Amino acid sequence: MKQRGISVRSRMVKRFGAVAAVSLVGSLFVASGSQAAERPSATPKYGGEITMLIDGNIAGHCFANALPGGPLGASRSIYESLFERSSTGKYVGYLAKSATSTDNKVWTIALREGIKFSNGEEFNATVVKQNIDIGRGALVPSRTYASTGIGVNANILTVDVVDNLTVKVTLDRPDNDFLGLMYRAGRYVMRAPAQIAGTANCSTNPIGTGPFMLQSFKPDEQIVVRNPNYWRKDAAGRQLPYLDKITFLVVKEASQRAAAVRTGRGDAAFFVQGDATFTQDLAKRKSAVTGYKSTQTAWGQWMPNVNKAGSPFKFRNCRLAAAYSMDWNSYNKVRLRGTGNYSGSIVGKDHPMFTLKGAPKYDLKKARTYLQRCNTELGTAGPMRVTLYADSSTQSQNNTRFIQKSMEKAGILVNDPFIGESALLVSKIYKGGGNDFDFAQGTPAEGATPGYVFPFFVSKAFPLTSTNPIKDTLLGKGYNTVIALGNHSDDKVDELIYGAQAELNPAKAKKKWQAATAYLQDQGYAIPAVHGGFQVFVNNNAKLRGIGTLKMPSGDKAEIVETKGFEWTGVWKG
Repeated sequence: MKQRGISVRSRMVKRFGAVAAVSLVGSLFVASGSQAAERPSATPKYGGEITMLIDGNIAGHCFANALPGGPLGASRSIYESLFERSSTGKYVGYLAKSATSTDNKVWTIALREGIKFSNGEEFNATVVKQNIDIGRGALVPSRTYASTGIGVNANILTVDVVDNLTVKVTLDRPDNDFLGLMYRAGRYVMRAPAQIAGTANCSTNPIGTGPFMLQSFKPDEQIVVRNPNYWRKDAAGRQLPYLDKITFLVVKEASQRAAAVRTGRGDAAFFVQGDATFTQDLAKRKSAVTGYKSTQTAWGQWMPNVNKAGSPFKFRNCRLAAAYSMDWNSYNKVRLRGTGNYSGSIVGKDHPMFTLKGAPKYDLKKARTYLQRCNTELGTAGPMRVTLYADSSTQSQNNTRFIQKSMEKAGILVNDPFIGESALLVSKIYKGGGNDFDFAQGTPAEGATPGYVFPFFVSKAFPLTSTNPIKDTLLGKGYNTVIALGNHSDDKVDELIYGAQAELNPAKAKKKWQAATAYLQDQGYAIPAVHGGFQVFVNNNAKLRGIGTLKMPSGDKAEIVETKGFEWTGVWKG
């Protein structure tokens, strides 16, 4: 693994040149803001090839492959989901036309007709049932495809085919944000039966309904070409997409990505908030590049791993010592150049779960007081000592060093960090038996609603009251806690969160969500960190047009930059 990583990195340096710049922050935090789409201009042209630079290796395209932003964008050029999030934050149908329910417990999903996968297979209710059932661990292939989806989907009791274009999903308990969970920050995609049947190469043979289809795949380079079976047309009735080919190329170092897109060696490049040094420089170079930002819907939290063997975080005093030692305002100012957002809560101020109740904030005096109590409780197992981790990129390692120094000022002992490629880190964080590390550093809790936020906080995906038969299977037991990255066993958290999820009255639900947040913060189960989004820069000489102008099938306007980066369906070369 280490030798291959060196080889890939060497190829990237040779191709783009070694840039003598040091990134200041890591890829675990992301950028913010929004930008208006360009105005529609001339008639779109067909043809053209572009190169999109992304920030991390593409681990694969099957159920178990959890992809971060840049790699997710490469995958999402091939795949589509039942629902998407509009620019106003509401969830709307995409492959699905609608989802309706009278009690938030039984949901009827109506699908669009006339859709085919890139290999010609029909997209229908049977395919949707297969995808959801495998993802939740209800079909035999799920052993091969076991993933965190088993925990995320633990509230789904049954999936029934009503007719060719209608699916009925019955939940164990009501869910007032079911569509937010089904969207899952763009990760709930539909795979073709042929891909699913190929268990040996499911990860490397993606087949979706999206605008592009796979030509070649390597973890550091994926090439997609126009899907001749794509189902969408533009407003004038022209077949989509317009582009012939996109090459997604992994360039780990933000400095190299920035230099490449600035000089035209890459047509576009994806950045996270940790790349602020370079994105701020690019923003000043308006004659060379144009930048596009996402809204801030990626919530940063650090979660102490409570029940890891030998972890000091089984004690609340140890968790709070860490929480009060982290200087996120300085991190935002120094490392992110003020581009991030520190709300003081585990979510942003506009989120239904937002509250400052119980929230710790940087205070060295309090951190040292809690550390003293922590070390007393640890006894001979003390003093408190932790290990952080970082991606192999320079910016991620510098990010980790900043937090390490902040903790050390309070007297906390910190070992040398574990360094690994992002795909390796993901595999060690989301695994049967729980997170390998002392923290989950910057969890992927995303979205303007609780749907893809709360699964990371509960102690059990299948609560004590669950009637889901999957709960008692090997997969159910193995993934009951894997999504709960803090690995705590506090039933009160589950009681508060699942109670809020099931509340039918919106005003009462909001109060219950806030009560859950207050408890998580007070107990130190989730430590508020910097929030943000993502950013894409395009070289002006690439003459990319139509960015952000194509509306979704529902007629709603989409975000220009999402978790997955650009929506390439309506982009063309002028």
